[in-house]
Amino acid sequence: MSAPALEASGTVPVHEDLATSGGVLRVTRAGAGAPVILLHGGFGCWAHWIGNIGALARERLVIAPDLPGFGDSWDPGHCLSPEEQAVVVLEMMDRLGIASAHLAGFSFGTLVAVQLALAQPQRVRSVTLVNLPGVGERTPEALALPSRLSALSREQGKRAGVNGSLRELMLCQHQLIDDALVDLIGDSIARCRYVTRSISKASQMIPLLAQLQCPAMVLIGARDPFHSNDLEGRRARIDAVLGAGAVRIVPDAAHWLQYDQADVFNRALIEFTGAGKQT
Repeated sequence: MSAPALEASGTVPVHEDLATSGGVLRVTRAGAGAPVILLHGGFGCWAHWIGNIGALARERLVIAPDLPGFGDSWDPGHCLSPEEQAVVVLEMMDRLGIASAHLAGFSFGTLVAVQLALAQPQRVRSVTLVNLPGVGERTPEALALPSRLSALSREQGKRAGVNGSLRELMLCQHQLIDDALVDLIGDSIARCRYVTRSISKASQMIPLLAQLQCPAMVLIGARDPFHSNDLEGRRARIDAVLGAGAVRIVPDAAHWLQYDQADVFNRALIEFTGAGKQT
């Protein structure tokens, strides 16, 4: 099968179905230039990057797949591990004719990005990791938060659960929350076939980061309930294996940092992945 054309496009995302060995993979793309692949988090899809694709596409070729088991991609029949998801992303790159790319992952997506970078270091130019799991202990309140939000959804309805998740976990800029955003995230959650929470909680990211051979940047939201209890401890542990300055603590950002502080994230990623539109 010939690779789909990746000719220059505008900054408005285009949604395409890509045939892979496992099934149909939904791919969202925009822009032109050096490829940046965006990997969403748990309960997510390409929509985790709605605040970023258009801005990044002014400088880069942006590709945001719905990972198998999420969004509009195929159901693999079981919850794929980060290693298995990385194989799918690599096949996507092959079918799209992408020799190497910058990777950006959010939450669960950071595990996929790191596994791909470790398995195929020559295919990965850099990794940007947003609110990655497995770098420090969480408070009892943070550990209980997902269950409490699930109970809210059961007791008051799914819309109340989505609203609670956006306000208590995902965003601290509550003025960003409106009916359209609640609908979008609610739809993304409804189309999620597998819960990756246990995979993220069990991850040990520090030893994996120590093996990376490519440049890495880590962004942590200062008001992310999963990290805010020990920001400096996380910075120290990550910097110890990636080098001083690898971690950026972003003020006024919760878990969904790249939407909470979209301008900050977009500038940081463009700068980190290099100036210009080199191919």
